[in-house]
Amino acid sequence: MKVVVSLSRRTEPFFYADRLANLLTSRYPPERVHTVVVWTKFPQAVLGGLRPALRRYDQVYLHLTITGLGGTPVEPQVPPPEQVLARIPDLVDFLGDPRRLRVRPDPLLIFRRGERTFTNVEEAVDIIREAAARGVKSFSTSFVELYPKVRRRLGGRGWEAVPFDGDQRRQIWSRLAAAAGACGATLYACCVPGLPTSSCIDGRLLSQLHPRGEPCRTDRARGQRPLCGCTHAVDLGWYNMVCPSGCLYCYANAGR
Repeated sequence: MKVVVSLSRRTEPFFYADRLANLLTSRYPPERVHTVVVWTKFPQAVLGGLRPALRRYDQVYLHLTITGLGGTPVEPQVPPPEQVLARIPDLVDFLGDPRRLRVRPDPLLIFRRGERTFTNVEEAVDIIREAAARGVKSFSTSFVELYPKVRRRLGGRGWEAVPFDGDQRRQIWSRLAAAAGACGATLYACCVPGLPTSSCIDGRLLSQLHPRGEPCRTDRARGQRPLCGCTHAVDLGWYNMVCPSGCLYCYANAGR
């Protein structure tokens, strides 16, 4: 059975497009691959650097992260949301079906530094509405995970993370889910305790969307978080690669 390849949970592909494209085509040529799943905050990763390689594959599914914080001190080298949203029609045209695109206003957070507060809860509502108006029907989000390395990074740079309590989480989730539902879209929770398990890589969906209806593996992926419902895929990426985006909450290896 053909494999699903992920580019990448571990590495922002925009900055390593040539290296990842070469790795993809050399290790997993098109005849071996069911779907290439791309994760990025940069539309140009798909429309530019990776495009020549991706065009050779039967199906590309895209997770496009738009937190609403691009260009702020929280995500200093990420493009602002209006620029990313404007490229959605081009992305859908390349993907061939809006169902092959999921937009992620993820993670939701509240950070403070001195008297300044940065949060993206309100922006997430707008992002869902704006993306849905461009044909997107699938969204996912989560609340920021304050791993020890994230806390150290924030504290070392004078930032404070404000945690969401249980009531806040429920209220925010209800509001975002309602915004998606009002647009005829669905909001999925990515590993959020108390909410239904979802699959960012969903072998059943990828099989349905495949241009020739070819099946792929639907068994649960190993090595993921307990609340993750993703199905089997091979990830091509590296946790130890510095990402120039500089996102303060980065779970991997944030650049400066």
